[in-house]
Amino acid sequence: MTIKIKLANKANIAILLFLSLVLTVGVCSAESVTVRGEILDSGDVTSISWDRSNWGALYFALNDAGSNTESVYYENIDPENPAIGADPVNNVIDKKELIYSTHTYNKKFMLSKKTDVTVVSTYSVIPLFGAKYISVNDDASKMTTLITEQGGGSEKQLMEGESWELGKGYSLKMDQLDADAGKAFVILYKDGVELDSAILDMDGTDDDRAFVAKEYIAGMDDVVYFATYLENTFKGTSDSFAIIKYTWLIDKDNIISIEEGDKFGLLKCREVSENYINMSNDETITLEMNDAVYFTDDWYLKTSKAGKGTDGGFLFYPAMNVVFETATETEKAVEVPASTEIESENSEETTSEADASVEDYTVVSSSSESSSEDLSTVEYGPEEYAQSGESLPGFLSITAIAGLVSALFILRRKVD
Repeated sequence: MTIKIKLANKANIAILLFLSLVLTVGVCSAESVTVRGEILDSGDVTSISWDRSNWGALYFALNDAGSNTESVYYENIDPENPAIGADPVNNVIDKKELIYSTHTYNKKFMLSKKTDVTVVSTYSVIPLFGAKYISVNDDASKMTTLITEQGGGSEKQLMEGESWELGKGYSLKMDQLDADAGKAFVILYKDGVELDSAILDMDGTDDDRAFVAKEYIAGMDDVVYFATYLENTFKGTSDSFAIIKYTWLIDKDNIISIEEGDKFGLLKCREVSENYINMSNDETITLEMNDAVYFTDDWYLKTSKAGKGTDGGFLFYPAMNVVFETATETEKAVEVPASTEIESENSEETTSEADASVEDYTVVSSSSESSSEDLSTVEYGPEEYAQSGESLPGFLSITAIAGLVSALFILRRKVD
Protein backbone atom coordinates (compact mmCIF):
# COMPACT_ATOMS: atom_id res chain seq x y z
CA MET A 1 0.00 0.00 0.00
CA THR A 2 1.47 3.38 -1.01
CA ILE A 3 0.24 6.69 0.39
CA LYS A 4 1.15 9.70 -1.72
CA ILE A 5 0.69 13.25 -0.37
CA LYS A 6 1.27 16.28 -2.55
CA LEU A 7 2.72 19.20 -0.57
CA ALA A 8 0.91 22.42 -1.42
CA ASN A 9 3.18 24.71 0.61
CA LYS A 10 5.99 24.68 3.15
CA ALA A 11 3.57 24.42 6.06
CA ASN A 12 2.63 20.95 4.88
CA ILE A 13 6.12 19.76 5.78
CA ALA A 14 4.96 19.70 9.39
CA ILE A 15 2.05 17.51 8.34
CA LEU A 16 4.41 15.11 6.61
CA LEU A 17 6.60 14.86 9.72
CA PHE A 18 3.55 14.20 11.86
CA LEU A 19 2.34 11.46 9.53
CA SER A 20 5.81 9.88 9.51
CA LEU A 21 5.73 9.65 13.31
CA VAL A 22 2.26 8.07 13.31
CA LEU A 23 3.25 5.63 10.56
CA THR A 24 6.27 4.51 12.57
CA VAL A 25 4.16 3.82 15.65
CA GLY A 26 1.47 2.01 13.64
CA VAL A 27 3.85 -0.26 11.74
CA CYS A 28 5.87 -1.26 14.81
CA SER A 29 3.08 -2.88 16.80
CA ALA A 30 3.53 -6.59 16.10
CA GLU A 31 6.13 -8.69 17.92
CA SER A 32 5.80 -12.02 16.11
CA VAL A 33 4.27 -13.58 13.05
CA THR A 34 3.44 -17.22 12.37
CA VAL A 35 4.11 -18.14 8.76
CA ARG A 36 1.64 -20.97 8.35
CA GLY A 37 1.09 -23.40 5.50
CA GLU A 38 -2.19 -24.67 4.11
CA ILE A 39 -4.34 -26.51 6.66
CA LEU A 40 -5.00 -30.13 5.72
CA ASP A 41 -7.72 -32.44 7.01
CA SER A 42 -6.51 -35.94 7.88
CA GLY A 43 -9.99 -37.30 7.21
CA ASP A 44 -10.24 -35.76 3.77
CA VAL A 45 -6.83 -35.49 2.14
CA THR A 46 -5.53 -37.14 -1.03
CA SER A 47 -1.95 -35.84 -0.74
CA ILE A 48 0.12 -34.10 1.89
CA SER A 49 2.38 -31.61 0.18
CA TRP A 50 3.48 -28.00 0.53
CA ASP A 51 5.47 -25.70 -1.72
CA ARG A 52 5.60 -21.90 -1.98
CA SER A 53 2.08 -21.83 -3.41
CA ASN A 54 0.64 -23.01 -0.08
CA TRP A 55 3.36 -22.24 2.49
CA GLY A 56 5.04 -18.85 2.62
CA ALA A 57 8.08 -20.04 4.59
CA LEU A 58 9.44 -21.61 1.42
CA TYR A 59 11.42 -19.45 -0.99
CA PHE A 60 9.95 -17.73 -4.01
CA ALA A 61 11.08 -14.73 -6.09
CA LEU A 62 8.27 -13.14 -8.04
CA ASN A 63 10.48 -12.08 -10.95
CA ASP A 64 12.53 -15.29 -11.14
CA ALA A 65 10.96 -17.92 -13.36
CA GLY A 66 11.27 -21.38 -11.86
CA SER A 67 12.18 -20.20 -8.35
CA ASN A 68 9.46 -22.28 -6.67
CA THR A 69 11.79 -25.27 -6.18
CA GLU A 70 11.32 -26.15 -2.50
CA SER A 71 8.75 -28.66 -1.29
CA VAL A 72 7.86 -30.58 1.86
CA TYR A 73 5.68 -33.64 1.41
CA TYR A 74 4.61 -36.89 3.05
CA GLU A 75 4.80 -40.29 1.38
CA ASN A 76 3.74 -43.51 3.11
CA ILE A 77 6.49 -46.03 2.35
CA ASP A 78 5.92 -48.54 5.17
CA PRO A 79 2.97 -50.85 4.32
CA GLU A 80 3.09 -52.32 7.83
CA ASN A 81 2.02 -49.05 9.39
CA PRO A 82 -1.13 -47.11 8.40
CA ALA A 83 -0.79 -43.83 6.52
CA ILE A 84 -1.86 -40.51 8.00
CA GLY A 85 -5.64 -40.70 7.97
CA ALA A 86 -8.96 -39.89 9.59
CA ASP A 87 -8.44 -42.00 12.70
CA PRO A 88 -6.43 -39.91 15.23
CA VAL A 89 -4.27 -42.97 15.93
CA ASN A 90 -3.11 -42.81 12.29
CA ASN A 91 -0.74 -40.00 13.21
CA VAL A 92 2.72 -41.52 12.86
CA ILE A 93 5.20 -40.44 10.20
CA ASP A 94 7.73 -43.26 9.88
CA LYS A 95 11.38 -42.74 8.99
CA LYS A 96 11.96 -41.33 5.48
CA GLU A 97 8.27 -40.50 5.00
CA LEU A 98 8.52 -36.72 5.52
CA ILE A 99 10.56 -35.47 2.58
CA TYR A 100 12.16 -32.10 1.93
CA SER A 101 13.38 -31.40 -1.60
CA THR A 102 14.97 -28.44 -3.36
CA HIS A 103 16.75 -27.90 -6.66
CA THR A 104 18.59 -25.18 -8.53
CA TYR A 105 17.26 -22.76 -11.12
CA ASN A 106 19.22 -20.59 -13.53
CA LYS A 107 19.26 -16.82 -13.53
CA LYS A 108 20.94 -14.48 -15.99
CA PHE A 109 23.62 -12.11 -14.80
CA MET A 110 22.26 -8.58 -15.16
CA LEU A 111 25.51 -7.91 -17.00
CA SER A 112 24.68 -10.49 -19.68
CA LYS A 113 21.00 -9.56 -19.69
CA LYS A 114 21.58 -5.88 -20.41
CA THR A 115 24.76 -5.97 -22.55
CA ASP A 116 26.47 -8.13 -25.15
CA VAL A 117 29.20 -9.48 -22.89
CA THR A 118 30.36 -13.03 -23.43
CA VAL A 119 32.52 -13.46 -20.31
CA VAL A 120 29.49 -14.38 -18.16
CA SER A 121 26.04 -15.73 -18.95
CA THR A 122 23.99 -17.34 -16.15
CA TYR A 123 24.43 -18.50 -12.58
CA SER A 124 22.51 -20.99 -10.43
CA VAL A 125 20.38 -20.20 -7.41
CA ILE A 126 19.32 -22.83 -4.89
CA PRO A 127 16.76 -22.16 -2.14
CA LEU A 128 17.46 -23.99 1.12
CA PHE A 129 15.06 -23.89 4.08
CA GLY A 130 13.48 -20.70 2.78
CA ALA A 131 16.76 -18.87 2.12
CA LYS A 132 18.32 -17.93 -1.20
CA TYR A 133 21.83 -19.20 -1.95
CA ILE A 134 24.10 -19.07 -4.98
CA SER A 135 25.30 -22.47 -6.21
CA VAL A 136 29.06 -22.16 -6.61
CA ASN A 137 29.89 -22.97 -10.21
CA ASP A 138 26.37 -24.42 -10.63
CA ASP A 139 26.97 -27.11 -7.98
CA ALA A 140 24.07 -27.52 -5.54
CA SER A 141 26.32 -29.12 -2.93
CA LYS A 142 28.41 -25.93 -2.66
CA MET A 143 26.60 -22.70 -1.93
CA THR A 144 27.12 -19.20 -0.63
CA THR A 145 25.24 -15.93 -0.19
CA LEU A 146 24.90 -12.98 -2.54
CA ILE A 147 26.48 -9.83 -1.09
CA THR A 148 25.64 -7.25 -3.76
CA GLU A 149 23.54 -7.22 -6.91
CA GLN A 150 22.76 -4.06 -8.87
CA GLY A 151 19.43 -4.06 -10.68
CA GLY A 152 19.19 -2.99 -14.30
CA GLY A 153 18.15 0.56 -13.43
CA SER A 154 20.65 1.08 -10.63
CA GLU A 155 23.97 2.85 -11.08
CA LYS A 156 26.90 3.98 -8.95
CA GLN A 157 28.93 7.14 -9.59
CA LEU A 158 32.59 6.94 -8.64
CA MET A 159 35.10 9.76 -8.85
CA GLU A 160 38.80 9.10 -9.34
CA GLY A 161 40.27 7.78 -6.10
CA GLU A 162 36.85 7.01 -4.60
CA SER A 163 35.93 3.59 -3.18
CA TRP A 164 32.54 1.90 -3.07
CA GLU A 165 31.90 -0.27 -0.01
CA LEU A 166 30.13 -3.39 -1.29
CA GLY A 167 29.65 -5.22 2.02
CA LYS A 168 31.45 -8.00 3.94
CA GLY A 169 34.70 -6.03 3.73
CA TYR A 170 34.72 -5.83 -0.08
CA SER A 171 35.25 -2.51 -1.86
CA LEU A 172 35.69 -1.35 -5.44
CA LYS A 173 38.09 1.56 -5.99
CA MET A 174 38.14 3.84 -9.03
CA ASP A 175 41.92 4.08 -8.82
CA GLN A 176 42.56 5.99 -12.05
CA LEU A 177 40.18 7.59 -14.50
CA ASP A 178 40.76 9.15 -17.93
CA ALA A 179 37.35 10.46 -18.86
CA ASP A 180 38.53 11.92 -22.17
CA ALA A 181 39.83 8.54 -23.31
CA GLY A 182 36.95 6.66 -21.71
CA LYS A 183 39.25 4.46 -19.65
CA ALA A 184 39.19 3.48 -15.99
CA PHE A 185 41.53 1.45 -13.81
CA VAL A 186 39.53 -0.27 -11.04
CA ILE A 187 40.69 -2.42 -8.12
CA LEU A 188 38.69 -4.90 -6.04
CA TYR A 189 39.69 -5.14 -2.36
CA LYS A 190 38.77 -7.37 0.57
CA ASP A 191 39.59 -5.95 4.00
CA GLY A 192 42.10 -3.62 2.38
CA VAL A 193 43.90 -6.38 0.47
CA GLU A 194 43.88 -6.21 -3.33
CA LEU A 195 42.12 -9.19 -4.94
CA ASP A 196 42.01 -8.27 -8.62
CA SER A 197 42.08 -5.30 -10.97
CA ALA A 198 41.18 -4.37 -14.53
CA ILE A 199 41.44 -1.59 -17.10
CA LEU A 200 37.99 -0.85 -18.53
CA ASP A 201 37.76 0.74 -21.97
CA MET A 202 34.68 2.53 -23.30
CA ASP A 203 36.02 2.35 -26.87
CA GLY A 204 36.21 -1.44 -26.88
CA THR A 205 33.59 -4.18 -26.90
CA ASP A 206 31.24 -4.83 -24.00
CA ASP A 207 33.74 -7.43 -22.76
CA ASP A 208 36.35 -4.63 -22.63
CA ARG A 209 34.02 -2.61 -20.40
CA ALA A 210 33.36 -5.54 -18.04
CA PHE A 211 35.42 -6.48 -14.97
CA VAL A 212 34.93 -10.14 -14.03
CA ALA A 213 36.95 -11.64 -11.17
CA LYS A 214 37.48 -15.42 -10.94
CA GLU A 215 39.20 -17.63 -8.39
CA TYR A 216 39.75 -21.21 -7.26
CA ILE A 217 36.83 -21.74 -4.87
CA ALA A 218 35.53 -24.87 -3.12
CA GLY A 219 37.78 -27.15 -5.16
CA MET A 220 36.73 -25.65 -8.50
CA ASP A 221 38.77 -23.53 -10.92
CA ASP A 222 37.77 -20.20 -12.46
CA VAL A 223 34.68 -19.58 -10.34
CA VAL A 224 33.15 -16.15 -11.05
CA TYR A 225 32.64 -14.30 -7.76
CA PHE A 226 32.49 -10.67 -8.93
CA ALA A 227 31.32 -8.81 -12.02
CA THR A 228 30.75 -5.16 -12.87
CA TYR A 229 30.51 -2.88 -15.93
CA LEU A 230 31.70 0.58 -16.96
CA GLU A 231 28.59 2.30 -18.29
CA ASN A 232 30.13 5.70 -19.05
CA THR A 233 32.70 8.32 -18.06
CA PHE A 234 32.18 12.07 -17.61
CA LYS A 235 34.52 15.02 -17.21
CA GLY A 236 33.32 18.03 -15.28
CA THR A 237 34.89 21.41 -14.68
CA SER A 238 36.78 20.17 -11.62
CA ASP A 239 36.16 16.44 -11.23
CA SER A 240 35.71 13.40 -13.45
CA PHE A 241 33.54 10.44 -12.59
CA ALA A 242 32.43 7.12 -14.00
CA ILE A 243 29.11 5.26 -13.95
CA ILE A 244 29.28 1.65 -12.74
CA LYS A 245 26.38 -0.77 -13.37
CA TYR A 246 25.32 -4.44 -13.12
CA THR A 247 27.63 -5.19 -10.16
CA TRP A 248 27.37 -8.72 -8.72
CA LEU A 249 29.32 -10.15 -5.78
CA ILE A 250 29.11 -13.39 -3.79
CA ASP A 251 30.69 -14.31 -0.46
CA LYS A 252 33.48 -16.53 -1.76
CA ASP A 253 35.09 -16.95 1.66
CA ASN A 254 32.07 -18.54 3.35
CA ILE A 255 31.08 -21.63 1.40
CA ILE A 256 28.41 -24.00 2.74
CA SER A 257 28.94 -27.63 1.75
CA ILE A 258 26.07 -30.13 1.86
CA GLU A 259 26.89 -33.84 1.91
CA GLU A 260 24.91 -37.04 2.21
CA GLY A 261 24.37 -37.84 5.87
CA ASP A 262 24.28 -34.22 7.05
CA LYS A 263 21.44 -33.62 9.52
CA PHE A 264 19.18 -30.59 9.90
CA GLY A 265 16.94 -31.15 12.88
CA LEU A 266 15.11 -34.42 12.23
CA LEU A 267 15.93 -34.30 8.52
CA LYS A 268 18.86 -36.22 7.09
CA CYS A 269 20.36 -35.49 3.68
CA ARG A 270 19.79 -38.55 1.48
CA GLU A 271 20.82 -37.34 -1.99
CA VAL A 272 22.96 -34.49 -3.30
CA SER A 273 23.77 -33.77 -6.93
CA GLU A 274 24.74 -30.76 -9.01
CA ASN A 275 21.09 -29.86 -9.37
CA TYR A 276 19.14 -31.00 -6.31
CA ILE A 277 19.14 -31.88 -2.60
CA ASN A 278 16.76 -34.40 -1.04
CA MET A 279 16.26 -34.99 2.70
CA SER A 280 13.88 -37.01 4.85
CA ASN A 281 13.22 -37.58 8.54
CA ASP A 282 15.71 -39.83 10.29
CA GLU A 283 13.41 -40.42 13.27
CA THR A 284 9.76 -41.33 13.68
CA ILE A 285 7.52 -38.28 14.02
CA THR A 286 4.31 -38.62 16.02
CA LEU A 287 1.65 -35.95 15.51
CA GLU A 288 0.25 -35.59 19.01
CA MET A 289 -3.19 -34.01 19.12
CA ASN A 290 -3.34 -30.27 19.90
CA ASP A 291 0.44 -29.99 19.89
CA ALA A 292 3.41 -29.05 17.72
CA VAL A 293 6.45 -31.08 16.72
CA TYR A 294 9.59 -29.56 15.17
CA PHE A 295 11.25 -31.37 12.27
CA THR A 296 13.96 -28.69 11.75
CA ASP A 297 15.22 -26.07 14.17
CA ASP A 298 12.64 -23.61 12.82
CA TRP A 299 9.89 -25.58 11.08
CA TYR A 300 7.20 -27.56 12.85
CA LEU A 301 3.92 -29.37 12.25
CA LYS A 302 0.95 -28.08 14.26
CA THR A 303 -1.97 -30.41 15.01
CA SER A 304 -5.52 -29.66 16.20
CA LYS A 305 -7.53 -31.50 18.82
CA ALA A 306 -8.88 -34.90 17.79
CA GLY A 307 -12.23 -34.75 16.04
CA LYS A 308 -11.73 -31.33 14.45
CA GLY A 309 -11.35 -32.90 11.02
CA THR A 310 -13.66 -34.98 8.81
CA ASP A 311 -14.88 -38.34 10.19
CA GLY A 312 -13.28 -37.73 13.55
CA GLY A 313 -9.92 -36.82 12.03
CA PHE A 314 -7.65 -33.89 12.83
CA LEU A 315 -6.33 -30.75 11.16
CA PHE A 316 -2.64 -30.02 10.71
CA TYR A 317 -0.26 -27.67 8.94
CA PRO A 318 3.44 -26.73 8.79
CA ALA A 319 4.54 -23.43 10.32
CA MET A 320 7.43 -21.21 11.28
CA ASN A 321 7.39 -18.48 13.93
CA VAL A 322 9.28 -15.27 13.22
CA VAL A 323 9.97 -13.01 16.22
CA PHE A 324 10.48 -9.26 15.78
CA GLU A 325 12.28 -7.18 18.38
CA THR A 326 12.18 -3.38 18.57
CA ALA A 327 15.70 -2.00 18.23
CA THR A 328 15.12 1.41 19.86
CA GLU A 329 12.22 3.75 20.45
CA THR A 330 13.23 6.11 17.64
CA GLU A 331 15.40 4.05 15.28
CA LYS A 332 14.74 0.52 14.11
CA ALA A 333 16.45 -1.86 11.69
CA VAL A 334 15.12 -4.93 9.94
CA GLU A 335 16.41 -8.23 8.72
CA VAL A 336 13.70 -9.81 6.61
CA PRO A 337 13.09 -13.54 7.08
CA ALA A 338 15.22 -15.33 4.55
CA SER A 339 12.22 -16.83 2.81
CA THR A 340 10.85 -13.40 1.94
CA GLU A 341 12.11 -11.38 -1.01
CA ILE A 342 11.03 -7.76 -0.92
CA GLU A 343 10.74 -5.80 -4.13
CA SER A 344 10.36 -2.02 -4.08
CA GLU A 345 8.32 0.03 -6.52
CA ASN A 346 11.58 0.41 -8.44
CA SER A 347 12.58 -3.24 -8.71
CA GLU A 348 15.93 -2.26 -10.22
CA GLU A 349 17.51 -0.98 -6.99
CA THR A 350 20.82 -2.24 -5.69
CA THR A 351 20.70 -4.71 -2.84
CA SER A 352 23.76 -5.12 -0.68
CA GLU A 353 24.74 -5.85 2.89
CA ALA A 354 26.29 -2.40 3.07
CA ASP A 355 22.98 -0.76 2.12
CA ALA A 356 20.66 -2.95 4.23
CA SER A 357 19.15 -0.13 6.29
CA VAL A 358 15.43 -0.71 5.87
CA GLU A 359 13.67 0.27 9.06
CA ASP A 360 10.86 -1.21 11.16
CA TYR A 361 12.02 -4.39 12.86
CA THR A 362 14.98 -6.56 13.72
CA VAL A 363 14.22 -10.23 13.28
CA VAL A 364 15.81 -11.99 16.22
CA SER A 365 15.08 -15.63 15.45
CA SER A 366 12.34 -18.06 14.75
CA SER A 367 10.61 -19.06 17.94
CA SER A 368 10.59 -22.63 19.11
CA GLU A 369 7.71 -21.98 21.47
CA SER A 370 4.45 -23.71 20.61
CA SER A 371 0.93 -23.15 21.83
CA SER A 372 -1.36 -25.79 23.23
CA GLU A 373 -4.47 -23.78 22.40
CA ASP A 374 -6.91 -24.82 19.70
CA LEU A 375 -5.43 -24.67 16.19
CA SER A 376 -8.29 -22.64 14.75
CA THR A 377 -8.00 -19.71 17.16
CA VAL A 378 -4.38 -18.85 17.84
CA GLU A 379 -2.48 -18.63 14.56
CA TYR A 380 -3.18 -16.83 11.34
CA GLY A 381 -2.26 -17.02 7.71
CA PRO A 382 -1.90 -13.80 5.69
CA GLU A 383 -5.53 -13.90 4.58
CA GLU A 384 -6.81 -13.88 8.16
CA TYR A 385 -5.05 -10.84 9.62
CA ALA A 386 -7.83 -8.53 8.48
CA GLN A 387 -10.27 -10.51 10.62
CA SER A 388 -8.00 -11.27 13.56
CA GLY A 389 -7.31 -7.70 14.61
CA GLU A 390 -3.56 -8.34 14.81
CA SER A 391 -1.05 -6.07 13.13
CA LEU A 392 0.87 -7.48 10.20
CA PRO A 393 4.34 -5.87 9.96
CA GLY A 394 4.71 -3.42 7.09
CA PHE A 395 0.99 -2.79 6.60
CA LEU A 396 -1.43 -0.27 8.08
CA SER A 397 -4.89 -1.06 9.39
CA ILE A 398 -7.97 0.76 8.09
CA THR A 399 -8.27 2.45 11.49
CA ALA A 400 -4.75 3.80 11.27
CA ILE A 401 -5.34 5.16 7.77
CA ALA A 402 -8.58 6.82 8.88
CA GLY A 403 -6.71 8.45 11.77
CA LEU A 404 -4.05 9.74 9.44
CA VAL A 405 -6.59 11.25 7.07
CA SER A 406 -8.39 12.95 9.96
CA ALA A 407 -5.12 14.36 11.30
CA LEU A 408 -4.26 15.61 7.83
CA PHE A 409 -7.51 17.56 7.47
CA ILE A 410 -7.22 19.06 10.98
CA LEU A 411 -3.70 20.26 10.38
CA ARG A 412 -4.53 21.61 6.94
CA ARG A 413 -7.43 23.65 8.38
CA LYS A 414 -5.11 25.15 10.97
CA VAL A 415 -2.54 25.99 8.32
CA ASP A 416 -5.14 27.55 6.03
